[in-house]
Amino acid sequence: SAVWAKSVLDAQRDAGASVLLSATGWLSEANATKSLAAAMDWIAESRRQAGDGPMWANLTMDSKWLSDTSLRNALIDEIVESAERAWYLRFWWPEVKPRYGQLVDDALLRGYRELATATAVEGKRVYLANSGLTGWVATALGAAGFSTGQAWGEQAFAAVRPMGSQKGAKRPPKIPRMFDSTVLHTMDFNEYSRLRGLPKHREYSTPYSAEIDADVHTAERASLHYLLAVGELTAGLNGTRPNFLAHRRARRGQRFIDGLSPVDQLNGISKPLHLAPWMKLLR
Repeated sequence: SAVWAKSVLDAQRDAGASVLLSATGWLSEANATKSLAAAMDWIAESRRQAGDGPMWANLTMDSKWLSDTSLRNALIDEIVESAERAWYLRFWWPEVKPRYGQLVDDALLRGYRELATATAVEGKRVYLANSGLTGWVATALGAAGFSTGQAWGEQAFAAVRPMGSQKGAKRPPKIPRMFDSTVLHTMDFNEYSRLRGLPKHREYSTPYSAEIDADVHTAERASLHYLLAVGELTAGLNGTRPNFLAHRRARRGQRFIDGLSPVDQLNGISKPLHLAPWMKLLR
């Protein structure tokens, strides 16, 4: 164990990591008590190897650790009782529909809220890896931060529906997408362009959306626009009541959608399904 932990930490140092992640793997829910105890042994050995240097306790697990009350309480208790202050947690979600959407499962969202609020009260810093804007909501509720990225796999650590096609058949063209900060959703670029011309739609431009306007839409520019937009959303949580600030953004987006005429309503992959559950969660 000591040799393996050292090799994992050394690999991170060699790659230039500014913060080490403990040499811990998948946390099984099959035998929660045993799995947690084993994980804590790995974290303790990693801390011994890291010394007083910056290190985050690193756990990856199924989303049942959020939705199941007994599993969630066991996880929270372990975090609270540990001497480690910073925790880097990644939860494996069920498939998210539509792709580039957000979680709408009530049990999972409530699990994030319980985790974020309980650990924040105890002075623990919880960082939610690969959680996209769901992580943004959890940050508004007390988490220390979250991670996202340009690709869907960086925005959601989730199951993906297998995409099969007949031999020799051409793959369908990729859908050009764009993140819209008014409705907090990544949608079909053509629908995004249509929305911008509607009354009460608020423009949140970035240098990358300006490049698209001046030239042409590309996946690279659109994904960079998303990253900058999410950064600005996160900066907007800097206040005394971040949950209220996030709730206000979600409510503003829902009011815009509710105010659309029937012919202008968003449908399919462009329709955000998460705003109402978010507002309920953030109250």
